[in-house]
Amino acid sequence: MAKPAIMVPMAITHENQASVTLLQEIGSLPSVTASALKNNFGHASRQAAKGALAITRRQRTEFVLLPVAQYAELQRARQAPLDALSAQFDAMVSKMDTSAARQGTAKLFQAGSKELGRTAVKAADPHAR
Repeated sequence: MAKPAIMVPMAITHENQASVTLLQEIGSLPSVTASALKNNFGHASRQAAKGALAITRRQRTEFVLLPVAQYAELQRARQAPLDALSAQFDAMVSKMDTSAARQGTAKLFQAGSKELGRTAVKAADPHAR
């Protein structure tokens, strides 16, 4: 006789909770079938002009049609974190871009292999400092 299957609940993480929420939001959108979109684009575009419109095929949402302004807003929201990281990176680089750092880099590239080896061993030894 086969053993009964054990159901293990999936841990709710921020990531999979966000996916569930997104799927629920998509499921609540007004929708149109791909065939209806093709056959009556004018009606579907007027509907999409009011907000996001889910496009379904075989009873599954496959696409979301958005007004241009909403799409642009989404793109700006995606770009903002990258812009912030870029600004942080630029600030860090400008702090490190000093004459002492440039001299140290020049010295590094002029050093021979023995000197580099001694420096590496010294840096790795916690008692050498």
